[in-house]
Amino acid sequence: MMRWFAAAVMAASLAFAAGGAVLAQSSPAEREPEEPTVFPDGENRDEVFYTCTACHGSDLVRAQGHSRERWAEVLSIMVEKHNMAPLEGEDLKRTLDYLAKAFPPKGRGYTNPFLNRTTAN
Repeated sequence: MMRWFAAAVMAASLAFAAGGAVLAQSSPAEREPEEPTVFPDGENRDEVFYTCTACHGSDLVRAQGHSRERWAEVLSIMVEKHNMAPLEGEDLKRTLDYLAKAFPPKGRGYTNPFLNRTTAN
């Protein structure tokens, strides 16, 4: 009986948390449009925008800030763990050039724990 109660409390807590998250999201009218102009102007902006937003929203990229080397690691993680099509040669160079310039390292603050793990698996 106690396990059932604990499970019910956990389910209710998760439902409440999920509902709060939904309520905290902005409405579609408040969000910026998903178009290349949400990225900083620069050479190859449009190509990089469409490469990134093929899998996730532009806000994820815009929240990041990395060195060129770290952006290369991020792209490798996406290829290895999330089935992103590999970028090679000039496509990779142009993408890294743009990302490193448009989204350079930020000061101390939030660190994505998923990008700072070692990939032993």
